[in-house]
Amino acid sequence: MTHSVLPFRATRVSIVSLLLAAAACGPAESEDERVDVEQALDAFDVSQNEAALVVGAIARVDPKSKNPELAAAKAAATAGLVFRPVDCVTATRKDNTVKYLLSGCVGPFKTAKLDGTLDVVYSVSGNGLHALASVRDLHASRAILDIDSEGFYSLDPDGETRRLVVEASGEGQGPRGHRIERAGSYTVTWNATEKCVTFEGDWETIVSTRSFHTTVSGLSRCAGECPAAGGEIVHEKEELGVRIRVTFDGSAQASWSSSRGRSGKIQLFCGAGA
Repeated sequence: MTHSVLPFRATRVSIVSLLLAAAACGPAESEDERVDVEQALDAFDVSQNEAALVVGAIARVDPKSKNPELAAAKAAATAGLVFRPVDCVTATRKDNTVKYLLSGCVGPFKTAKLDGTLDVVYSVSGNGLHALASVRDLHASRAILDIDSEGFYSLDPDGETRRLVVEASGEGQGPRGHRIERAGSYTVTWNATEKCVTFEGDWETIVSTRSFHTTVSGLSRCAGECPAAGGEIVHEKEELGVRIRVTFDGSAQASWSSSRGRSGKIQLFCGAGA
């Protein structure tokens, strides 16, 4: 009798242990995948807030300007027309550099409330006006930016569409709390009359010891609104076989799916959820 009970108990304990281990592994993998989604969105949120800062620094400047000091003077003089309300910003120019002190400002496209210091050095080359933007510990609502990024500003042949190509580097903390490093580039286009912007990007996203390739395509939004339907973010690490796709439908929620067959929804910080 003794020998028949002990194996039964051992077997029962083993089965229970396996079930508990399986239950523990399932949610952990799911949580990790959701973290990947959060990091993809945080990388994009940092980038769009960065873009708003660079756009704010060049929005009222002639993209065909050939004089960096005049460009800096125009940017400083019109800062209150870009960062609102008008008294939220103090812009000080020295030669071809402008220092912006931002306090509760709403930037272009109403992406976030901005608090901190933005330094911009203007220069001109064969491909147009450049703006080298540097910030440290600048708060953009729930995000924090530490960046050194250069924007190349031009006007499309239609005479209406503004184009800003940004070579991005530096760190930032997204609104979901992830500290992110980025290296790559993105392109922002907008029409000053319509107050809408499109965003296409391609960069490496580094979080702690993990590195992902992040691509943003077809993403557009109008001032103060959520991303329009049709855009997507792809966040992948090929060597691990991990590929996360985030899609937008115009609401304050995005849908995501992974190469492992999982999917879900995630809240966005936009519109009523901003």
